[in-house]
Amino acid sequence: MLTAKQDNRLAAAETLLAALRQDPTPYAQDKALQRVVTRLDEIIAGMLPLRQQAQRSGGGGAGTEKQAAREQLARVASEVAGDVFAYATAQKLPTLQALADYNESELLKLRGSRLSDVVTALLAELPTHKATLEDDYDLSKARLQELQDALTAFDTQKTAPRAAQIDGKTARASLRTEFAELGTLLQDQLMRLLRKYQRRAPEFYARIIAARQTVDRPGSATSNGSGQ
Repeated sequence: MLTAKQDNRLAAAETLLAALRQDPTPYAQDKALQRVVTRLDEIIAGMLPLRQQAQRSGGGGAGTEKQAAREQLARVASEVAGDVFAYATAQKLPTLQALADYNESELLKLRGSRLSDVVTALLAELPTHKATLEDDYDLSKARLQELQDALTAFDTQKTAPRAAQIDGKTARASLRTEFAELGTLLQDQLMRLLRKYQRRAPEFYARIIAARQTVDRPGSATSNGSGQ
């Protein structure tokens, strides 16, 4: 979820937070600076799950699951369709024949929404013929449930990429907000609050400035303490 640049900025913010926490004695009485440190910690904590999510995600996983769901649906649907077609032929039911006139390879060639439509239409017609199909063609409740489950699984996989895309857009917008706040927090508050420590606690000041140099607002030059 994080770009390489964003991950680098997050790592730099973590370094800065560690430097501030290394020895909080110099600002033990500075409540304003303490609030900045607390907010910095909160911003970092909010972004860490996105880094972990990116590390866990693997390429091609969603596509593999979608293809497996498609193959399972085509397999189960073709088995049911075979029995229904035989029944429809015996009963001279051309409309039902047409609904069931698919084998596995033909089902696999159907585009996502078309495959769902074919199976849904077939399932919708079966209750009318349930008794004979169950008694003479072994089209049991378990087999029909298997087909329904396969259809549900396929539809879920089919819509998952769109849902992920929407979630991704929301997350990116949130990240932009978080990084904007991070830049403002550091430039407009931290750097100004640090001014007094250049004389009061020079070692602390130097340590924080050194860590601060690695965290910038987008498009700004690397800070060298100019926010003083």
